[in-house]
Parts: sequence; C-alpha cells; structure tokens
Amino acid sequence: MHIFLILLLATFAFANDFFRHPQSGAKNYNESWDYVFVLDNGTKAYVSYTWMNVPGKGPQIGTQLSVWNFKGKSASVGRQYPTERFKEEKGKNTINIKDEYLMENLPGKGHRVLFTADKNGKFFLDLKFTSADPAPIPSESISNVSGQKYGLYVHIPYGRVEGRIGINNDTINIKGYGYMDHSWLTESAPNMIARSLLFTGSNNDRIAGRINISPKGEIFGYALSKGTPILPAQVLEGTSAYNPKKFPGNLTITWKDTEVAPLKFEIKAQEKYSILSNADGFFEKQLIKNTMGEIFYLRGRAQTEDWGRVDWVLSGK
Repeated sequence: MHIFLILLLATFAFANDFFRHPQSGAKNYNESWDYVFVLDNGTKAYVSYTWMNVPGKGPQIGTQLSVWNFKGKSASVGRQYPTERFKEEKGKNTINIKDEYLMENLPGKGHRVLFTADKNGKFFLDLKFTSADPAPIPSESISNVSGQKYGLYVHIPYGRVEGRIGINNDTINIKGYGYMDHSWLTESAPNMIARSLLFTGSNNDRIAGRINISPKGEIFGYALSKGTPILPAQVLEGTSAYNPKKFPGNLTITWKDTEVAPLKFEIKAQEKYSILSNADGFFEKQLIKNTMGEIFYLRGRAQTEDWGRVDWVLSGK
C-alpha cells in the first residue's frame, strides 16, 4: 500500500507538471512544450506548442513545426489560434488544440505527439515514444531571474520514437529518438532570455537539457545524464565568460558538480531558422520585429569529446 501511494503521488505531481501553469497577474506570461526529433533517415523535426501574449492580439496559442532534410528538403509551418482552442483533458492526460494538435498521455513511454496543418502545403507528424529515459525534476527547475520566474521540466531527455511524418502528399513511416521539455515564464522570453541552448545526446551517458542566459548574464536551467540532474556553473566562449549579446563560435558549459565533464563544442549550424518565417504577411512581420525583435534558431550537431554526438538548438536575437 505504501509503494502504491508513492507511485500515485508521483504520477499526480508529474501530471501537474505536464499541464499549464497559469501565473496570476503576469501580463506577458507564456508557456511552451518543445520537442526535437532526430530520425534514423537523417531528418530532424522540431515541434512547439506555445501559450503566449501576442502584441495587438493578447493571449494566443502558437503551433509550429519545422522539418529539416526531409528527402533533401526543409519546410516549416506556424499557426495561431485563440486560447479557447486549447483544451486540457486531464482525465485522459491529454492536451488538445483544435483536434489537430495533440500531446497525448503523460510524458514518458507511450507519449504521443500529433501535428497536422494545411497552410502553404500540408504538414503531418504523428510520433509516439516507445521508450523514455528517467526524468527526475530537481528543486532548481524553478528559477528567479531578474525579479521574474522561470520554470523548466525536462520531461523526456531521450526516448525512442516511431510513427509517420509527411509534407504534402509524401508521408513515410519513420523511427528515431526524441527529446521533450516544457517551460513557463512570467515575462516575455526575449526580456528574460538572451540565449537558450537546448541539447540532446545519444551516447550511453545521454546528456540532455536546456541552459539559458539572461541579458544580465544570469545562468539558469538544468540537464540530465543517466537520470541524474546536473546544474550549470559557467557558460564560456573559449576561456572567457560568454557574452550572450551575440551568437558564439563555440561554447563550453561547466557544471556545479566538478566531477561531471564539461559539454564543449563548436557552433556549426546545419540550419538557421527565423521566428518570422511563418509570420502572415508584411505587417505581422513588422509587428513582431518592433515588439519582440527577430529571434533566430541555430540548429546543428556536434561530435563532442566527452559526451559523444549531441544535437543542439541555440536561440536568441
């Protein structure tokens, strides 16, 4: 009975972490569920579902899919919807957006991601995690950053996936591995985060996580390796503290546990993606530029000395 109660409480806590974390009084509160899929055929796919405050519109739901190297081609699509389309079906452990976008079952083995969109072409992704590494959430998952709050949950640091992915009428069965994290902020991301680095490794130690730097140089976030949380100590470019006002040529992350090997690699991007890519027309692009600035995502792969192959995403202005 005691073991059953522990498992029940753990499941309840995990479910609470999976669903939305509304922040009363925070006008620019936003929350995001982010996925990276590294597929065996060489394709990568990036999915984001976001509750955000859009200048001139108020709270909106953003859905975004970006596919790299799908049969030698790349494409992306983004949509916005009123928040009424966002449904938390807690009895089913599912988040449902317009019946066209799903996060089904709690993160872990059996978690499913569905994305369907018909805008400038047809896009389809339906993947399920067939395994998932342990993902304990440390007490440091919630950070105070310049008077604001930031929460991060690395729900799936690594897990095998299988399913289907398609662009237009070309849909294929695929397998690979995936990463998922979930974050919330009480202020707009550009005001709190100058640079955000997401990374996921595939060797036996399988380091994965997200490390952020604020405009003032504050470092926050965490990573996991073999189910153990590790906290960042420094972010370096070369041998000096990294200046987050620009994209770096290389990065080294050291950890508070000095026995853990640094994560060190060169920033050589496979692609550069702009948040403006999916904006609807000239006026929406200008509105985003004037209120948020243009956010870029550098996406790449590195062969590291201590952690093997690591796929990464580095974002910022």
